[in-house]
Amino acid sequence: MESDIRKAMRDISLRMRLLKAVQEEQQFAEALTERETLILELLKEHGPMTVSQLAAADPDASDSTISMTVTKLWRDKKLLTKTINPNNQRTTVVGLTEKGMDIIDALNDQRERRMGALLEAIAVTPAEEEVLLNILNRAVEFFDTHHAIETSK
Repeated sequence: MESDIRKAMRDISLRMRLLKAVQEEQQFAEALTERETLILELLKEHGPMTVSQLAAADPDASDSTISMTVTKLWRDKKLLTKTINPNNQRTTVVGLTEKGMDIIDALNDQRERRMGALLEAIAVTPAEEEVLLNILNRAVEFFDTHHAIETSK
């Protein structure tokens, strides 16, 4: 039998994804995949990166998958810049265009509104907030440690 916590987490996850879909449908004519959004988020957080650095943050994707996604974001969607690394001419450094920055800022604003709605819905007390923060920090540490998620340059 499924635990009550797992069911509640699945239920809230579904509702947050539905809210996300509605927000994105209203704002963007062209939807981004999860991987495309991840690349934009990484570049926003860390600044220009190489394809290998981007691939290291997504352990399920190969360098060639990330490279194809970067090319699509650069050539077709005009969200990225590509520059030859002056220190190593065999590598390309990828960054955000102004349009890419605008889109990731809008996505982050939407995420903040969703998180605000969630926090309002659960109405945590100051004592609960401290417990929740500790639990969330443990979850972040777990994923960083056990799933080799690398988000630093």
